[in-house]
Amino acid sequence: MKPRGFKFKPIYFDAEKAEFKERVEKLRRERDQIEAGNYRPNFKGKFTSQIGKKTAFQKQMAAYNLRLLLILVGIGIAAYFLYNSNQFNSTIEQFFEIFNKKDGLY
Repeated sequence: MKPRGFKFKPIYFDAEKAEFKERVEKLRRERDQIEAGNYRPNFKGKFTSQIGKKTAFQKQMAAYNLRLLLILVGIGIAAYFLYNSNQFNSTIEQFFEIFNKKDGLY
């Protein structure tokens, strides 16, 4: 009488592992074709699907950059009007007069 054989039935299927094995096999076939000299890459339609798509991080950074630009423009406009106002100039002149006196604050 022969001993009963072992028949393994996997309970768990790892899809990532199977996909990884497929990619490795595909790369090995491509490598073999390159070494044989008859390799033609197939890039058709691979990158065009990514054109114009932005990730959530890129959208977040674009909003951040726009907000920063608007804040800087606002500060620049405020600084321009403040610099050209007479009250600002007179305040600065008074400040320098205090320190130019011989018996000033120091």
